[in-house]
Amino acid sequence: MKKWITLATLATLAALSGGCKEEVARSGLPAPEIAAVDLQGEPVKLAHWQGRSIFLNFWSTTCGACLAEMPHLEALSREYRGRVEVVAINVDPEGMSIQETLDKQGVSFPVIRDSLGMTQERYQVMGTPTSFVIGADGVLRQSFVGAPPRERLAEVFAEAARGS
Repeated sequence: MKKWITLATLATLAALSGGCKEEVARSGLPAPEIAAVDLQGEPVKLAHWQGRSIFLNFWSTTCGACLAEMPHLEALSREYRGRVEVVAINVDPEGMSIQETLDKQGVSFPVIRDSLGMTQERYQVMGTPTSFVIGADGVLRQSFVGAPPRERLAEVFAEAARGS
């Protein structure tokens, strides 16, 4: 029953956010809207983090690089709290539990789910981890396929916090 409610919620969200309109991620343009739900099944929009830069990170529980970068993302999330928001988008299938992984990793940043793949499609995600930096103005600044080196990731957060 919960699965059907989640599917109905996502279908409604897609219809309301222009699900038929082709939205794709392009650097220098407004970031496409996300079509995802939080861990309670409630729809989530980018506007929730309006006024802050966002590090949007697509990940999977079966991706070793994703799990390896989580502690560093957690540390950066705490360091830049209020200025750069880490938002992790899980791409695992609907029925797959992710809570144990989140607990084990000690994640405190927002985690949302894109079980139907609509947000992955808009952001043209071909594998995980894939990340995007969205400026406080809602414009897509940069993207990363794979896990950037820790030093580079720290630079990215510093730049995002400055609004660069």
